[in-house]
Amino acid sequence: MADVTTAGQNSLRTGWDNDETGLAPAQVGAADFGQLFSAAVDGQVYAQPVVAGGIVVTATENNQVYGLDAATGAQRWHANFGPAWPVSTVNCGDLTPTIGVTSTPVYDPSTGTVYLTSKVNDGPDPQHPHWYMHALDARTGAELAGFPTTIKGAPTNNPGVPFNPMTAMQRPGLLLLDGVVYAGFASHCDYTPYVGYVIGVNASTGKQTTMWSTEAGVSDEGGIWQAGSGLVSDGSGRIIVATGNGLAPAPGPDDRPPATLGESVVRLGVNADGSLTAQSFFSPHDNTQLNQDDADIGSGGPMAIPPAYGNAAHPRLIVQVGKDGRIYLLDADHLGGSGQGPGGSDNVVDMVGPFQGVWGRPGFWGGDGGYVYVVGNTGPLRALKYSASDASLTSVGTTMDNFGYSSGSPVVTSDGTTSGSALVWVVYTTGPTGENAQLRAYDPVPVNNVLRLRYSAPIPTAAKFSVPATDNGRVYVGTRDGHVLAFGRPTTAPLATKPYDFGSAAAGSTANGTVTVTANQNLTVSAVSAEAPFGATLSAPATLTKGQTLSVPVTYSPTTWGSSTGTLTFTTSAGTTAMDLHGQGTQPGLGATPASLDFGQVRTGAAKELGVSIINTGTTAETITGVTAPTGSFTAQNTPSAGSVLAAGASLTIPVTYTPTNGSDTGVSESTQLVVTSDQGSVSVPIKGTALTGRPELTLDPPVLDFHTVAPGTSVTKKFTVSNTGTVPLTITKAKAPAGVFTSAQPLAEGQVIPPGDSLAQEVTFTPADAYPATAVYQVTGDDGNAAQSVTLNGNTDPITDYYNQLGGARGSYLSDPVSGQYDTPGGGKAQDFRGGTIYWSAATGAHTVIGTVLEHYKALGGPGGPLGYPITDELPTPDGVGRYNHFSRADGASIYWTPRTGAWSIMGQIRAKWSSMGWEAGPLGYPTTDEYTTPDGVGRYNHFDKGSSIYWTPQTGAQEIYGMIRDRWAALGWERSYLGYPTSGEFSYDGGRRNNFQHGYIQWYPNGTVIDRRW
Repeated sequence: MADVTTAGQNSLRTGWDNDETGLAPAQVGAADFGQLFSAAVDGQVYAQPVVAGGIVVTATENNQVYGLDAATGAQRWHANFGPAWPVSTVNCGDLTPTIGVTSTPVYDPSTGTVYLTSKVNDGPDPQHPHWYMHALDARTGAELAGFPTTIKGAPTNNPGVPFNPMTAMQRPGLLLLDGVVYAGFASHCDYTPYVGYVIGVNASTGKQTTMWSTEAGVSDEGGIWQAGSGLVSDGSGRIIVATGNGLAPAPGPDDRPPATLGESVVRLGVNADGSLTAQSFFSPHDNTQLNQDDADIGSGGPMAIPPAYGNAAHPRLIVQVGKDGRIYLLDADHLGGSGQGPGGSDNVVDMVGPFQGVWGRPGFWGGDGGYVYVVGNTGPLRALKYSASDASLTSVGTTMDNFGYSSGSPVVTSDGTTSGSALVWVVYTTGPTGENAQLRAYDPVPVNNVLRLRYSAPIPTAAKFSVPATDNGRVYVGTRDGHVLAFGRPTTAPLATKPYDFGSAAAGSTANGTVTVTANQNLTVSAVSAEAPFGATLSAPATLTKGQTLSVPVTYSPTTWGSSTGTLTFTTSAGTTAMDLHGQGTQPGLGATPASLDFGQVRTGAAKELGVSIINTGTTAETITGVTAPTGSFTAQNTPSAGSVLAAGASLTIPVTYTPTNGSDTGVSESTQLVVTSDQGSVSVPIKGTALTGRPELTLDPPVLDFHTVAPGTSVTKKFTVSNTGTVPLTITKAKAPAGVFTSAQPLAEGQVIPPGDSLAQEVTFTPADAYPATAVYQVTGDDGNAAQSVTLNGNTDPITDYYNQLGGARGSYLSDPVSGQYDTPGGGKAQDFRGGTIYWSAATGAHTVIGTVLEHYKALGGPGGPLGYPITDELPTPDGVGRYNHFSRADGASIYWTPRTGAWSIMGQIRAKWSSMGWEAGPLGYPTTDEYTTPDGVGRYNHFDKGSSIYWTPQTGAQEIYGMIRDRWAALGWERSYLGYPTSGEFSYDGGRRNNFQHGYIQWYPNGTVIDRRW
């Protein structure tokens, strides 16, 4: 039994389940193939179910997770992740009313663990929810040790913009790669601020390993949404995602990713430390127009073609399609960058279309030479033939009818690559409400350009972009009304039914048919009903025994050409049973899908492309006799030549481009038409657009980027914003980053396009080599017709004001208001006076305050020009809590010490060094009571201290302390003028007492109080 472990069947996201003999066309076409069960769950099911060892793991938007028996739907276990988050918090109507588990889980068969993410309303208010990564035992639903993990932090490539759990939305299916579970994030309805993220969580420990953002330096957009399609991996250490919105890359010389990656396909590499780095990218040449038109390439998820189907030139290939309907074939190793093709076009392996836009991922079938499938929005399921020899895609067929918005992505089942064993499964909806939904299966190879419908069954309200899961001969679908449906053999429905196809019927006629159903139990059929253009009648209630059949007349009355789908409902005593009805209305001539083209507003000088499909709506081949191309600013490409033949039901796509040249600020309307004529009729396609001139406007904010005071050798990074405040896209034509102490690791790219209303954050780093003021400019020019603008970069230009503000400024600092301006001080310094003191600054010392009595004494000594130099500390308290002091920059050291009793006195040089070595004021000398003075003989220097002590210094004797009774005797003898001269030692123990040596003798003190002085 093969499990369904992940979104899209595998990490390539092909949707190809190649081991499903139980879903072969013959099995699905059997009379007893149908619904097996409908299991009710609490909440909408947006996440594709996964199948793990016979358990269907289903999660809902109410944060409820279920383990259902894969055969019966019986509940095996249930887990509750906590209160779901109310989406009304951000006023988003995409998915209401609550968000819980939205993305498809991933299952690890080697450990039996299923991983899920949930948004939980467990913060103090709805503005502070949490995102969690869970790990459950698939057999029991128990949470594993180390989980759940709270998703938090900031991306490694944009640490200044932390993860915002309120605005973040986790829609893409999870990826398990090399022991790490990866999840992609976008937003709710583009509610800002948001940014696209990829996060990783260790599958064993629950530790978050990484967070990477799509828009480094930008606070919002670049979301990874992909309509729920999973993150792709085509090999170890490789992750591929698609982004929408945001600041898109500018044209460049290669595919090295820039910092901003909106509207891009991005390949990430996993580094040795688990972090992620963008290694290659592709962004369409008209990415800015796509963003402006909300035609995001990221509405679709990438799909990797299996490596066995690559070739020597392109061993790894990616298929990507978004809202504009162009289908790109990309080299996964070198995705193509932006605007690198001829004439600034796209450097891709192949491109086909544009067809209808796609919300989802492609599907792949490896049999019959290889096919790729996409579901168009309000368009058909399209089959494209893949050629490995030249790595190309060719549209070869479509379904007869169109799929409504929010239909799902294709899934392919087969028995390996055996021809005739495959089916393409899709959840069909008529529109965004999900009503009248069906599970459909088509033959994989078109015949006469048409994909044949093999099976269909009605399902309740479909979730948006719902994708079925296939396993062991069964198909599982989650619904918006809180159910999980299973289809297979034998059906358990009251009646065994098969979809009925009327085939073709001319518009205005009525086709008749008969539907036959078989009772699976004893019951009574009381009524039948069908909605127009279908009809059904039951002449009288019919009582059936098990195995008995009932035939019901049905009709199909198309009013126009095109496909019709409806439901035939049987009301029985055992409940209701529904089956699908299909028909194709025909009329000679041609039709168009869409019926008209509206380009909306397009700025002059830009170009926008849409596609229209011309369809043979008749039952016989038609010959094209002519084409009338659109005029004015509209052009058509690939128009059919006269004499070409279009088979019955076949179609061709004509791309139309709008390139307005004359417009206005409010817009100039333009219109034309495309006419295609055949031998049986013609079709006219109205075309319109509005030419908008407007103008871009470059705005830099702030005009001055002040780094304030930065220590030499350290770095500070700041940002300024480059915005387009105009009404049309702005192109950066010149950007001159600074050099020297100001640098920019990711300079602003010339050619960068900024859509109207968007902005980017440009980083600049200041790394001063010294403390002197530094100034530079970052110059930027745009195509707005204005001269170059500059952001002035300042560093260390006003350290006094910086320090003043750091201390609290006028209202928060002990300095209070300034009483002077800044003024020059000796040696190139600066100072400023305040009510509470003065700030002094020099390049060598930085800014420091001096206040009170210490300031008065400092100024009396000459301030910075005096013997002390500049302060190197603010005024600080002494450890004993009694005194205050400042240290100063004098080469051999200087300080001023103050106490209420002693006042303020300076001490410096070798005397200060001696005092310091003895423990400063806490030592035996106490606080200074004098400045350093010169002795009367002019030879020595000294300070006195408050504990009856002194330090004397001469060049011959050095600095020596003297205190107590020895100092008293020396003083009585006349100090240094006595016969002893200057002390040559400090006080030391000797002969049971204490002694100081002098130049010409000594003084000895004994414990009995005796003090003697002697010559040598």
